[in-house]
Amino acid sequence: GDIEYACYNAMNYNINRLHSGQVSIQTIIQQQRVLLQNLSKVAKNYASDLLRPCQQAALNLDGQTQDPIVLSGEAMEEEELLESSDESADNFLEYVLRTNAACVAYIFGDCDRASVHSQKIRDISGKFPGLYVINIQAFYDGLASYALARKNNNSKKWRKRGHEIMKKFVEWAKHCPSNNSHKVLLLKAECASLFASKSKKKREIAEQAYNAAILGANDSGFVNVAAIASERAAEFYNSTGQDEKFSSHIAQAYQHYFKWGARGKCECIAKKYPEIAFTSQ
Repeated sequence: GDIEYACYNAMNYNINRLHSGQVSIQTIIQQQRVLLQNLSKVAKNYASDLLRPCQQAALNLDGQTQDPIVLSGEAMEEEELLESSDESADNFLEYVLRTNAACVAYIFGDCDRASVHSQKIRDISGKFPGLYVINIQAFYDGLASYALARKNNNSKKWRKRGHEIMKKFVEWAKHCPSNNSHKVLLLKAECASLFASKSKKKREIAEQAYNAAILGANDSGFVNVAAIASERAAEFYNSTGQDEKFSSHIAQAYQHYFKWGARGKCECIAKKYPEIAFTSQ
């Protein structure tokens, strides 16, 4: 009879399914839509609000929104729910919302926005020990930090932040390698790529780490991380003038995103690289 506690469990279940990459986004949307409709009949707004960020993130990834980097659409309005969490001083709702917002912002190419969301909540993660959402938040925080280092002339500030997060994943990988080892490798690749233009050794480290991250993510069933790693590898090869590797890896990224069900992201890739004939297999 505890509807609120049931919603906590449903939120954890659905955020884990979305960010593990092992269930298609379309299936998640369909099932969460039914759940939200049923909850609206029996639950207070707060309880069902916990489920809305994950649902809207899935809708954004599927291409069912006007602006993919903002969590606004069928399931929720980002600013309204942020205001609600602020007024009620609800750290957990804000944490879940901003984690999903950082995810879609990063995946759709806005590392600045992803980092802003991450910075707002990174200091309160200690309030929710043991929840997998902490791992998800840290992952996109780390990726956004290295992206900002790359964007801002190899900024020491952002490199330091990326290194701090990588250390967390190294520790987590000791206890659960299947969930974390491929993320360590991707962050390692991102770090090494910052120096690839000046160091042959760093370029080789980056290439090896990208490839290992893709293989590791696939082996562990994280098709979403395999997609991100493939896309980042493609952009790395593009920046180093390796055209064939770029083409094969961006095609691989498209296929991984398609397998995950991120049709909105697939559309973005196809528009960005119209010269490439993308296929789902």
